[in-house]
Amino acid sequence: MPGKFITVLLLASAMLAHDLPKFKKARARDRLVYGAFLVPLLYLAFIFVTARSWPNLDSIFNVLRGPAQQFIHWLNPVNS
Repeated sequence: MPGKFITVLLLASAMLAHDLPKFKKARARDRLVYGAFLVPLLYLAFIFVTARSWPNLDSIFNVLRGPAQQFIHWLNPVNS
């Protein structure tokens, strides 16, 4: 676990060192989008460091795939 934590810490610090000057100059909308991208990144980093068996992003997308396929089925003119 300490090795994983150090790895995430190094990657996060490199990302922040690169993005921080640009982030300060960014508009509010760009900051919001950047924050929205950070949320799943932090979630996955937490799962990686703690080795929990929580849902990964692919399992979340698989849950949403069923309703999406049903919606596509409703819109398909061949099935009408």
